[in-house]
Amino acid sequence: TRLSMSLTDVSDFYADFPLQAAVLTCGVKASVADGIAQVRAQASGWDDLEVRRNIAYIIYGGIFIGALCHYEYDVIFPILFGTDHSLWTSLQEVLFDNFVSGPLVWLPPAYLIKAVVYDYSLGEGLQKYIDDVTKNDLLQKYWTVWLPAQSISFTVVPDHLRVAFMASVSFFWFIIFSTVSSSS
Repeated sequence: TRLSMSLTDVSDFYADFPLQAAVLTCGVKASVADGIAQVRAQASGWDDLEVRRNIAYIIYGGIFIGALCHYEYDVIFPILFGTDHSLWTSLQEVLFDNFVSGPLVWLPPAYLIKAVVYDYSLGEGLQKYIDDVTKNDLLQKYWTVWLPAQSISFTVVPDHLRVAFMASVSFFWFIIFSTVSSSS
């Protein structure tokens, strides 16, 4: 039998299984984006792919980002901001996600997961995050990508496809993020 899938089937998967779709999409995206970042940084190509680092990004991207995106966007935001798709509601969601969730919820766990995978202390992981924020312009880079992307996401993209859209944008963000965080 041939595997045949339409865009409607994909949309239905995201609507019917939002948590699973979020984890799968974000995990694959994180792995591929980190692989590209590693290849860009090395002259040797895919042969010297740092598997532990890639596993850290799969865990962070799939389990943490995928699951948390689903819960934040589909469960928490409707409670905090309602389900109205007005410009005011979208603005609140964009600002909250960029200036509260981003610096406090989305970014620090990447450094903590990396600390666990690379067997250094969580305190050292947090210090690397602080250094990237204060010395490597991590938040400015984050906001450059995410303020416009989330403005589109929260105003135009259907709710059930929001995580898929964010994962598409996040693919490029992960290449930037992987490059910044690997230098610390």
